Amino acid sequence: MSFIPLFPLQLVLFPGDKLPLHIFEPRYKEMVRECIEANLPFGIVSYIDKQVSRVGTFATILRLETEYDDGRMDIVTRGGDRFMTRNYSHSRSFLQGSVTSFHDEQELSTADEERLKKVLDRFEELAELASLRFENPNLANPKNAFGFGHIVGFDLAQKQNLLEIKSERERLTYVLEHIERSIPQLRGFQETRDLIKSNGHFREFPPLDFNL
Repeated sequence: MSFIPLFPLQLVLFPGDKLPLHIFEPRYKEMVRECIEANLPFGIVSYIDKQVSRVGTFATILRLETEYDDGRMDIVTRGGDRFMTRNYSHSRSFLQGSVTSFHDEQELSTADEERLKKVLDRFEELAELASLRFENPNLANPKNAFGFGHIVGFDLAQKQNLLEIKSERERLTYVLEHIERSIPQLRGFQETRDLIKSNGHFREFPPLDFNL
């Protein structure tokens, strides 16, 4: 068990994510400066419905991008391992927590690779329907379930659910089920949009061949 500073935010940091942050509150300027000087990570925990989530992600500071005269900072962080918060402390200006590592309970298998291929296939269909365009091609080809976390339309609570699942197989299933629900909804939306666009315009109908 270790004791780390915690940074509650209205976002979910997945392992491997790169996250730029603008640090402007005095308590977090103090926290980040200490982490930089000691070369230590801090923990990012999501803030949902006025509650701090217990499962979070270690954030390693990759670099201090900009430091302003008033002490504000622009930093770039990367998500590391997950953790479970056991206890909180308010002894400092910023929140702290006693945390333990939070790891998967199952090893990766060939079945996970096959499931990933299936999710990628369905995601391509979703991306086409949603007209998604990615400047970074790696975003369009996630290497694991967490890679889908920010690109399939999850809300904050769903992202937190994904973070807390302790099996890659179950995470991929969670993503796939969401995609399977979203595809018919997008199709229905497009059909409705096409109907709305067609109203009020002159249209030419082909002749019908039928008998009464």
